[in-house]
Amino acid sequence: MISSIAPVFEPVPESRHFAGDGQGVFEHHLTQHLNWFEERGLIVKFWWRDDDAVSPTPALEELLVFSDRFRIPLSLAVIPKFATDALAQRLANTQDVHAVHHGWQHKNYQKKIYGEKASEFGWWRTSKEMAKELAEGREILQNLFGERFVPLFVPPWNRIAPRAVHLLKQQGDYGLSAFTWINHFRLPRLQSHVDIIKWKKNKRFIGWEAARKRLDLQLCRRRTNVAEPIGLLTHHLDHGEGCSEFLEAFFKLTSAHSAVEWLSSQDLLDQAKHDFTLAAGQV
Repeated sequence: MISSIAPVFEPVPESRHFAGDGQGVFEHHLTQHLNWFEERGLIVKFWWRDDDAVSPTPALEELLVFSDRFRIPLSLAVIPKFATDALAQRLANTQDVHAVHHGWQHKNYQKKIYGEKASEFGWWRTSKEMAKELAEGREILQNLFGERFVPLFVPPWNRIAPRAVHLLKQQGDYGLSAFTWINHFRLPRLQSHVDIIKWKKNKRFIGWEAARKRLDLQLCRRRTNVAEPIGLLTHHLDHGEGCSEFLEAFFKLTSAHSAVEWLSSQDLLDQAKHDFTLAAGQV
């Protein structure tokens, strides 16, 4: 006789998975990947971008401590309109932290009623407005941060219209940084690839398994293109439970591995400009 009562399976509590197996599996797989490159004498390049900086906060301080402790360069995407002298003064005491250009005031001009995704430098704005904001933003950041300023434009929400890119080119030696795959619009680019925050339905850490899969994809791609840097993306003002633990574990492992090189946005932008010039046949 077959029992009609189905067996009961109790799920593993999320906190137990997070604290134990999840992190262990992540570190094991990441180490395996990096060992593959080490065995072949190859180096994986990483860089770190953190968005929405305007002033010193405890959340930002944690990242600055990580940067100093693990000797990892940090590129802060600073919102020019709201950037403070206090932030510039704090960064003056850091070893390898740069400021990059993050829009103007991080304001959305797209039409949500039409189902459009958020963008500050999008399709509804005039060239005159955008050109003015780009120029003023650059001036503010250069005055505040001096040599720490890197002419790398990070469009809010990682979206930018082709017309705005054309205006960006007129500003001079700029590069462009967005997220994952994007047409380079005939500009040197430096992309971010691994965002550690899950944005929908309460902002939180994506989890160890999601982080493992995202890095797995990028590291598999680097097996055929090791020259392309992998960009880590953080947002210090939005970090929730798990973000700090992930960053500490990730930085500890990668900073100690011989197959990894953490580079600054300045170094990588210089290389991107050189590669862009070669591709354009100007050298």
